Amino acid sequence: DSFAASQDSSKKITSSNEIDETSVNDQAPLQLPPVNPNNVNKDIKTLKFGEAMKLDEMGPIIINTDGTTRRIDNWDILTEREQEVTWRRIKKRNAERRKMLEEKDNAQNEG
Repeated sequence: DSFAASQDSSKKITSSNEIDETSVNDQAPLQLPPVNPNNVNKDIKTLKFGEAMKLDEMGPIIINTDGTTRRIDNWDILTEREQEVTWRRIKKRNAERRKMLEEKDNAQNEG
């Protein structure tokens, strides 16, 4: 059987392939259900405005030579020892790259 599919914000194709000209925008926007404070999962980390949160389980952020960042794809399968060594190496390399990028930025701003 065919199904309804949206083509744009003002037209949709019905199951009989006829164009329905009614505006999709006329419908009320979808909303999230209210949160029940008594039914909150205590394992989910919460963050209040102005607070910081470490995401160590995701691994270190790597600063590339061009200033972009990335993460290690296989972090979750590294052993604890491999993760410790990787943290140390990336921390040192990131400091070097950050210094190089700052010096480059300062030279461009002065020139």
